[in-house]
Amino acid sequence: MQAKSKNPQLCGAVKPNPNVLFKRLGDEMVLFHLETDHFYELNGTGARFWELLNAGNDPDKIRAQMTEEFAVDPRELDAEAEAFLASLRKENLISVDDE
Repeated sequence: MQAKSKNPQLCGAVKPNPNVLFKRLGDEMVLFHLETDHFYELNGTGARFWELLNAGNDPDKIRAQMTEEFAVDPRELDAEAEAFLASLRKENLISVDDE
């Protein structure tokens, strides 16, 4: 497995933004940011990642759980998870407590 996090911006504790509402709709999930009035749609894997994150799991634990649940190469999952977290942070859907 690759290094824990190549992106120094995502080294701290990651938490969903409390100003983001979410609702699962079938396999997908819809997020609504109360401050920006923007909607976001997550596919099935993104929705599962969000559920695990919202449950208080750190990104490493989420990756381990998703590797068990989905047929995915761990290196590919690492790359996708880093990109997904960066995207969530850019849209202010998560906060990262840098340590």
